[in-house]
Amino acid sequence: NIINNESESIHNDSSSHIVYEVIRVIDGVPLFWEEHMTRLLSSSEMIDIDLTNLIGEISSDINKLIDINNRPNKNIKILVYSDKENIINYSLFFIESNYPDKELYDKGIATILYKAIRENPNAKVQNAQLREKVNKELLKHDAYEALLLNEEDYITEGSKSNVFFVKDSLLFTSPKQDVLLGVTRTRIVELAKNLGIDVVEKSIHKSFLNECDGLFLTGTSPKVLPISRVNDISYDSPKNEIILRLMEAYDSLIEEYIKTHK
Repeated sequence: NIINNESESIHNDSSSHIVYEVIRVIDGVPLFWEEHMTRLLSSSEMIDIDLTNLIGEISSDINKLIDINNRPNKNIKILVYSDKENIINYSLFFIESNYPDKELYDKGIATILYKAIRENPNAKVQNAQLREKVNKELLKHDAYEALLLNEEDYITEGSKSNVFFVKDSLLFTSPKQDVLLGVTRTRIVELAKNLGIDVVEKSIHKSFLNECDGLFLTGTSPKVLPISRVNDISYDSPKNEIILRLMEAYDSLIEEYIKTHK
């Protein structure tokens, strides 16, 4: 673990203002680290933390952390917080990383709907209480992820992912202002446009679940993961042509990124 440029054990901080990023490392390469650093800066600004002078140091420490741990294929978590004296601190450490196996990509995952609202959806802020409540529901229903519903029953995002819907030849997802702008989400929107797939950003009411042909979530660990069930509604998402094209395109993008950043 690295804390402010020194190797030591991570400590627990009581601050309620903590922003974070999770970066996937593959073959010693921190995947899309540039976008993660940009989002870390943005999230920090939203809680009045100025990281401008530290971002270069954090980036350097990411590479140091990878090297001293023998370049494992795991996720790195970055925590940024201010202490009681308003001194800005950051911590970097590898976390337990669980990636979907091939069967989940082939068969799809089960999800549930869960009522929850993020106060500031564009900032990646830790919310331990929400995480604990969602995890209990996931365990109860044997589900992989929870799709969050706001007060008007619109689906915004997953509890730790973004979500896309396919209807005919169109790709739908929630507006930027309503969700955490995931790094994977941004890449998928770009890939879809490059593939000639029109992307519609609009508020998605839960009733759309009865109309769409399929859906999938995106995130650092799952990449592009088909959803085969939402509550009691089933989908053939793993065989949907648009979803399969995006899965293949994103995997190719990752391979190319790793080649050019080794």
